[in-house]
Amino acid sequence: MENQIQNRFAMRHLTEQELKLVQQAMIKKHITSTELLMEIYDHYICHLEGFPEGEFEVQLQELNKKWTASYCEYLQKNLFKNINKSIRTTQWNLIKSYFSWPKSVLTLLILIGISFLANSLDGKMQGMVLIMPTITFLFLFMIYVIVKELIILRKFKILFRGYGLKMSSTFNRYFLTYLLLPISIFNLVIGSTKNHGSSNLFPEGLSNYLIVSCCFFLWLYSISAFQTWKIKSKTALL
Repeated sequence: MENQIQNRFAMRHLTEQELKLVQQAMIKKHITSTELLMEIYDHYICHLEGFPEGEFEVQLQELNKKWTASYCEYLQKNLFKNINKSIRTTQWNLIKSYFSWPKSVLTLLILIGISFLANSLDGKMQGMVLIMPTITFLFLFMIYVIVKELIILRKFKILFRGYGLKMSSTFNRYFLTYLLLPISIFNLVIGSTKNHGSSNLFPEGLSNYLIVSCCFFLWLYSISAFQTWKIKSKTALL
């Protein structure tokens, strides 16, 4: 009796045909999130490998009854919401930590340094020295995240090749949105300035104050975004 139980639950490798049937079951769920798709796919494989080949179809049907398309859609919506909230919360907590002791000392020194540079440079150089480095960093960081996602997703797309499945990383999708936000605001400000035909829309004192504020915000945003990515990417499924 004990040997029968051991044989029943002995792990085995699914055949190519069985793997194709599992992949076809995944396609019918219309999942676009790579994280969710691979988690459910791994759950299917681990479950089915615990049963002998003769019980494969029965167990696959049982899994499909539990993981219906509507249930997967519900899980995907929750995943979108939770990842988005998680990124926002993590980044905001990091930003708040820069104003707590002892990090607040470094934050104050950086603010003083930015203010000193803003008062020492003219209008055009202020943008080049204070604003462009952080914008460039965010842009290059976006490219890095995109390229890394493409490399990781390549093996998943090969797995489902021929099924016409479109999928992307939910974490990276939302994270790239947060990286794009300050770049979009910066381009909007630059575009508005060009439309007015002048870069001196404000008095010099107010202009310096705005430059310092903008640079300080970009610094906080860039560093917190990078740290958020380091933290969340360790626990992300991709």
